[in-house]
Amino acid sequence: MNSKGQDTKQRLADSLKTLMQQRSFEKITIQNITDAAGFIRPTFYNHFQDKYQVVEWIFEQEVINSARSYFAAGKYKEGIRGMLEEMQANQSFYVNAAKISGQNAFRDVIFQSFRLLIEEVLCSRMQHRTDLPHLFQPELLAEFYANAETFLLMKWLDNDMSFHVDDMEKAHWFLISVSFEDVVKEISLPVIK
Repeated sequence: MNSKGQDTKQRLADSLKTLMQQRSFEKITIQNITDAAGFIRPTFYNHFQDKYQVVEWIFEQEVINSARSYFAAGKYKEGIRGMLEEMQANQSFYVNAAKISGQNAFRDVIFQSFRLLIEEVLCSRMQHRTDLPHLFQPELLAEFYANAETFLLMKWLDNDMSFHVDDMEKAHWFLISVSFEDVVKEISLPVIK
């Protein structure tokens, strides 16, 4: 897409983000978005199918793409930290986006975006590996970790992002990188004799 097309998409996205600070997503129309961006309705449809696709595009641009280069370089903590900080910087938008439910639920946007990102990382690392059991294939592992990422982010969003980014980052690494057995050991009270 050329620079002008990208600028138009960004203006439409910024318009939606601004409107979502004033009213619920369900009450925002395409006409509202284009009016606020200074465009006519057909311009919107040259770039997006519907307002749900705008939300998906914003998440992809701000959150997923910010992590992609870190992940490609094996810097996962930096990538996760960057995603959390980006979401925190746009708290109002993401808290309101999390309320989008139904067929185009924001939860599904998070899951699909993370699934594709994680699968991309795993495929690049697992090239030429043919000896792995079926359950260790990139698609299945990506689905597993994307579910965990989605759960963590939705809990944060459902609580109005009241947990500090540092706490979310710690929770992320604890829940993602520690085995179930380690979690049970960590939370178990010492036995009193």
